[in-house]
Amino acid sequence: MTKNNSNADKRTVIVLTQDGEQAGLTYPRRAAGLVKKGRARFVNDNTIRLNSVSDALNTEDIKMDNNIINNTLNETKAPMQETPVQPSIPEQPINRLFFNAREWSFNKDCQKNVGSRSFMQGPDGIISEAFTIGDWGYNWSEIVTKSLILPKHTLHTFTFWLNGGENDNNNEVCRLEIIFNNDYENRYTYNLNRNFIKPLKKCRGWELYEIPFITADNEYTQLRFVAQRAYMTVLNAKAVSEYADLPEILDEFEGERPQRHNIVFDDGFPTNTWYSTKALREKQIRRQLSGQDWENKILPKPTPTPVPVPPPVPSAGNSVLPALEALQGSVTSILTDMLNELQNGGIHQEIINQVQQVVEEAINGVDSGDVDIDADDIADSIMEQFSDKISDLTDEITNKLEDISGRIENAVDDINDRLEEMNDD
Repeated sequence: MTKNNSNADKRTVIVLTQDGEQAGLTYPRRAAGLVKKGRARFVNDNTIRLNSVSDALNTEDIKMDNNIINNTLNETKAPMQETPVQPSIPEQPINRLFFNAREWSFNKDCQKNVGSRSFMQGPDGIISEAFTIGDWGYNWSEIVTKSLILPKHTLHTFTFWLNGGENDNNNEVCRLEIIFNNDYENRYTYNLNRNFIKPLKKCRGWELYEIPFITADNEYTQLRFVAQRAYMTVLNAKAVSEYADLPEILDEFEGERPQRHNIVFDDGFPTNTWYSTKALREKQIRRQLSGQDWENKILPKPTPTPVPVPPPVPSAGNSVLPALEALQGSVTSILTDMLNELQNGGIHQEIINQVQQVVEEAINGVDSGDVDIDADDIADSIMEQFSDKISDLTDEITNKLEDISGRIENAVDDINDRLEEMNDD
């Protein structure tokens, strides 16, 4: 006769494997614990079905799942069986989600949504639909999906292209949120700015992201993009494997700029700031002229470019050859002067002298009691000196090139006139 408190009598919950085969019995409390931890789900009141192990779980989680499965199976085995049969665990499939601008809309709970949906050319050159939200102000903007019914305890990935979402004050909001069962307090938050999450690929200012998440015991899911203090653009994307042959095209000054590329600017960056492409390129030229890099480490002097010498001109008569030789000498002389001026350090030394003058003026101001000196003012003054000198250098080179062009034009006219005179003779 079996006692009422027999352990065998208390194992009243049927355990099914992931494939639906019966693995044995377990205790109701243990079954409830497995379901609570997301390792099984109730099929009915007295039956649970074990979930498969996701790649997203860590090693310890996988070991625990295997132990649970093995222990559940062993409960139904004969005491004398030495080698328990371990069931095969099929790999959990990944449910892949992709951004589709048509399936998103502004969150009606936000009073100051700004943005628009439009077609634009993506990094792969294909025109796709995108959603731009946010601005440089404090308008809190959100776009959301409808409530999605996703399978429970499943690994999902969400793929999209992103542009912008940063400003030069480092106080922007740019993120993806995932809300389960309308429980906003327990949402998942993914910051998409300042390299909190590394993109899979960068191309022409766009960044490719694939965000993983597990639904656990949740069924209703909503995705949400949030932006403030910066324009953020999200673009339709395909599977990551589709972009395997797409080359990465990076911003050469990425490490110097306070914000990443934004398509609202023609060049991706404002043209009237110190971090514009034009300003940074001028700074790069100044760095090369001074022979120093950003950390003042000495760089090798550039090798002087030899001045090309035109090949000898076949004789066309004593009256034409002198004109060609004069033209050759004039062009060679001007180009040589230009190269010597760049290589011999004349401009380099003049810039250094101007910098020293600015610093000495600041020091004299401190000595005279004028202690209200701003380091930014000194730096701005030095940068202004640099910029003016580069502009003067550019104008000087332009004038010399125009001089060469004029001399060539006059010489060619002279040669043509002499050739006509020869033909008349």
